[in-house]
Amino acid sequence: MPKDDLTPKDPHDRLFKRVMSDEANVRQFIKEFLPKELSRQIDLKEMKLIPTEKIKGYNKYYMDIAVECKIADTKGQVYFVFEHKSYPDPGVLLQILNYMTVTWDEQKKKNKPLTPVIPVVIYHGFSSWNVTTHFQGQFQNIGETIKPYIPEFNYVLVDLTQIPNEEIEQKAKDTPFLMASLMIMKLVALRDIEDIAKITVIINLPEEEKLILFLYLLYTVDVDQTTMQRIVKELGGEEIMPSLAEKLIKQGEERGEKRGEIKGAIKGKQDLLIKQLRRRFGLSSSDEKIIRSVTDESKLDAAAEAVLDAKSKDEVLKVLGQ
Repeated sequence: MPKDDLTPKDPHDRLFKRVMSDEANVRQFIKEFLPKELSRQIDLKEMKLIPTEKIKGYNKYYMDIAVECKIADTKGQVYFVFEHKSYPDPGVLLQILNYMTVTWDEQKKKNKPLTPVIPVVIYHGFSSWNVTTHFQGQFQNIGETIKPYIPEFNYVLVDLTQIPNEEIEQKAKDTPFLMASLMIMKLVALRDIEDIAKITVIINLPEEEKLILFLYLLYTVDVDQTTMQRIVKELGGEEIMPSLAEKLIKQGEERGEKRGEIKGAIKGKQDLLIKQLRRRFGLSSSDEKIIRSVTDESKLDAAAEAVLDAKSKDEVLKVLGQ
């Protein structure tokens, strides 16, 4: 099992960071997925990954991936910061601005020249990306007189859901793991299960990379075990089926435990309501069955509160919709 095993906590973020922690993948992404007028200005041979954590005071600021590049034909350099999103996030511009300012503050304290920071947002989500791509676009009714006094910058948006599969394959053909990962992230967002089984580039990936992608699918796609096992088999995962089977069993147990916790909480609220009503008004077996049939926790909570002021049990049962 790889040490960077994906967990249910945030599998999208973990997969993205795993893929983009490889400099070859980052180079390919900058070269093929960013605007050509920008990527042509970058000396990708001199690119290197840099720490993404910045600290100012008691606060920490993070971006998913950050790289330092030299600008072609000059002595200048530029930072690219990559932030991945699986849902439209209106706060992304402030997040980027905070990271920019702490980066420049750190450089200023070290008496270093300020480095341009180019933000890139990589999006894969079911909903359309509806967040403005420039900072001043967040302000409503801003006049031309005010604009010069407000910071302004843009970010590059790479919306995977809007890029055809064939184009992703062509752009990332020299980096198979990057290609497979971007394709899977897109198709998971679009809930296109059958097309996932057609990502044949996975078949020839190393075993560790296959397992990473299959675990990502396990934690992001809501299908039964038979379907998941079929997809894994079609994509050449027979040799890692035992490892994946262990994860499938564990996931099933975790889901079962969660369902058990929810059922236990509902039963507890039903028990409390029955006890309250029995003390105040008396309760028939048919009334108890009615309460047991209600599984909406908000209704049970509202009914328990209503008992305090109710003049009859019918008033409480009415809150339950009975």
